[in-house]
Amino acid sequence: MRAADVVIDDVRVVCLPESVTGPFQEGDSRHAVVARAAGMTGVFGPVDEMPAALVAAGLGRTVIGCRVSDHAGLLARLLARLGPHGAGLGRWAAGAVDCAVWDLHGKLTGLPVAALLTETPASRVPVYGSWLSLDLEHDGAAEAVRSTAVQGFAFTKWSMRRSQNVQQMAALAGRAASWANAPVALDALGTWDVEIAAGLASLLPPGAVRWVEDPLPRTERTAYRELRAQCPLPVAFGERVSDAAHTRELLELGPAAFNFDVAWCGGITEACTWMALAEQAGAPVHLHGRAFLPALHVAAAFPYLAGPVEYQVVWEPKRQQVLSGTVVPEDGWAALPESPGLGLEVRC
Repeated sequence: MRAADVVIDDVRVVCLPESVTGPFQEGDSRHAVVARAAGMTGVFGPVDEMPAALVAAGLGRTVIGCRVSDHAGLLARLLARLGPHGAGLGRWAAGAVDCAVWDLHGKLTGLPVAALLTETPASRVPVYGSWLSLDLEHDGAAEAVRSTAVQGFAFTKWSMRRSQNVQQMAALAGRAASWANAPVALDALGTWDVEIAAGLASLLPPGAVRWVEDPLPRTERTAYRELRAQCPLPVAFGERVSDAAHTRELLELGPAAFNFDVAWCGGITEACTWMALAEQAGAPVHLHGRAFLPALHVAAAFPYLAGPVEYQVVWEPKRQQVLSGTVVPEDGWAALPESPGLGLEVRC
């Protein structure tokens, strides 16, 4: 039977065994989504409890009987089932199913997912390092930034939550750039407003900051248009964008970087659509690191468009404990796994 004719027999959620992956800690993702067809399985994980619960509650059954190769049809079914809930956790749940099916498709054909997306995928992908749990005001922050920067990442990204003192925020950003000996990206985690952003932009040392990611609580076109009108701050966004229409209108604002997540957006299928929209808008793409393996495959399939992918230097090694191998960046590059599907098995 040709892979194009194979239909999905089952989609289920499994709890990852602590005996295999090591002791779980609070906040660890403990589930995987498994898609089965023709006696083979595709898996995506780890996945958080809430999106996993949506898949287990019936979303996964929506695609039983779909052809493994009909990724657009599969995503349409998932989003139709979600209806008005097809954003946020709903998109993440759909993305987990979509990624598992792409893994299954690759295994059925004997090809890496990137090779299903394009005939000539890149063999390695540039990465940047992020450490968002680090408090830049902590005594050990300088050494942590230095030790991360010297690993050869394309650049580094650090968290910068809102403070009442904009002068201190600007000074801290300047110190981070000095410690890294290069411009840094900042993630505001949606905690700023237009006034804070405008004030900070006027105080930042020249050349210290590549961009500020998600400065505003909501990723809305009107708010970001106001921000752009009031200050020259280079802005990045993407992980809170809800759908393709939302993507298209926001990309018209010309962000310094479009940083969406391959799983959170709805999966690899939807990610390819968003990549095409970014290309049309001329927006640089730096894929978010929560779904690192799928992001590597998408970036490898669009090497002319995708800039460095985020590698979360603290969280990603913990997530990869559930995998049969690891992808560890070297000198700012991550090699694309050569095995079929996503390339690394989830140990479930």
